[in-house]
Amino acid sequence: MQSHRLARLLRVIVEVKTRPDKSPEQIAKDLGISIRQFYYDRNKLAQMGFRFSRAKGRFTILSDPVVTIGSLPLSEVLALVLATRHLFATRDFSIVRRALKGLYKIVDHMPDSQKQLLRSLIQDVIIKDGFGCNPDILEDIVRAVDEKRRILVHFRHGAPESRVALDPFKLYFKRSKLFLDAYAVERKKHARYRVETIDKIVFTPFYRPEYSHT
Repeated sequence: MQSHRLARLLRVIVEVKTRPDKSPEQIAKDLGISIRQFYYDRNKLAQMGFRFSRAKGRFTILSDPVVTIGSLPLSEVLALVLATRHLFATRDFSIVRRALKGLYKIVDHMPDSQKQLLRSLIQDVIIKDGFGCNPDILEDIVRAVDEKRRILVHFRHGAPESRVALDPFKLYFKRSKLFLDAYAVERKKHARYRVETIDKIVFTPFYRPEYSHT
């Protein structure tokens, strides 16, 4: 689920909660979507655990699913996911990483019926849509940075068998894009690489020499 879809779901929640007098047709018109899209979004929210009631052609949200951490409503969790998507403006990946950890901890306290859905939502909205990269690739890069491990990297548009040996140092944002600061072993120089261009990572048994980063 991409960020614009999540934003639309949140707008549907707000509209139904704050204006229960509105008809589905009017809500759809105000949101700039088709009535078919409105019902699709309502069904998606129902799958997440939101309960609706309909009387006289109007919808009402009977319950906003509660996460067991401090009676936190699911709608607020969704808002946190969307907000984290835009934290790249801080240019500090460590902030985003802490926010992601917090969201995953919240998900761990959710009912089993919601866990997988919310994990997928976090990966789609924040990592895939927000950073343009594969969640597994990002996880491997974070691990390589933490463990100071040398990695072999294949880039999306490189030759099938080509691999670049890198000693990774840190992740950071520049112009809303996520970059990896690393030492290119064969080129013997520091370089930066857009994470979204990385297609595959292989861990080596070697560790990053401390003197590589000057």
